[in-house]
Amino acid sequence: MVFRNAIQGLWSGKGRGWYPTIADFEYQETLEFTDTGRPFLTYRQTTHASDGSPLHTEAGYIRFLSDYRLEFVVAQPTGISEVLTGSVEATEDGYRASLQAHQLARTETSKLVDSTSRRFVLRGESLSVEFWMAAMGQPMQPHLSSELRRDV
Repeated sequence: MVFRNAIQGLWSGKGRGWYPTIADFEYQETLEFTDTGRPFLTYRQTTHASDGSPLHTEAGYIRFLSDYRLEFVVAQPTGISEVLTGSVEATEDGYRASLQAHQLARTETSKLVDSTSRRFVLRGESLSVEFWMAAMGQPMQPHLSSELRRDV
């Protein structure tokens, strides 16, 4: 449960996005992982454009099955919900959590997303976040990447 304790808190920084079906973009991201007193953390994410206008938000839970296995449930207001499973591994200078979509649910009006994966790399007070997806007829590929620092 060391990773669980280490990732708790508020993180913010810059990110960038790209995908074959859209123009490249940059954003400001904030992530918050909050202790619930139970074997899971609440998760909340928001992004904003450089002018401060909102881009995306999502919320969910990270469930810790053991020190090295976890599940991540994420709901997005765009009509997509993800259930991801994965593992955490200790690295020389922190932790790496890698998760793959186990199930996706979409509303009738959401974009066609076939699969997703996420990676969190924690090194001290730095958190790197990567999001990959297969969507809109495109194969699985990187879509978002951000570098965050713990807010004090």
